[in-house]
Amino acid sequence: MTKEETLKALLATDLTGAKWTKSSFSGGTGQDCLEVTRVTGLGWVLRHSILTDHIIPLTDAEYLAHCNGVKANEPGLVP
Repeated sequence: MTKEETLKALLATDLTGAKWTKSSFSGGTGQDCLEVTRVTGLGWVLRHSILTDHIIPLTDAEYLAHCNGVKANEPGLVP
C-alpha cells in the first residue's frame, strides 16, 4: 500500500468506538486536548477534543518522527 493509500484508508476508517488518548498534561477541562488513536495495520489519527470530526491521519513513520521531534525539543514542535 502506498503512503497516499494508507492515509486515505485512515481517513475512511470508521472510528466509532475508537479509544482516544490524550496527554495527562492537557488540563482538566477536556477542551484543550489533542487526542490520538491507533488504527492497527495503518497508522495513527489525531483530532482536537472539540472539533472531533476534523482528523489528521499519520502513518506509523510520520507519527514516530513527530513524537521523536517533540522528545528532542525540536524548535517549532515545542513551545
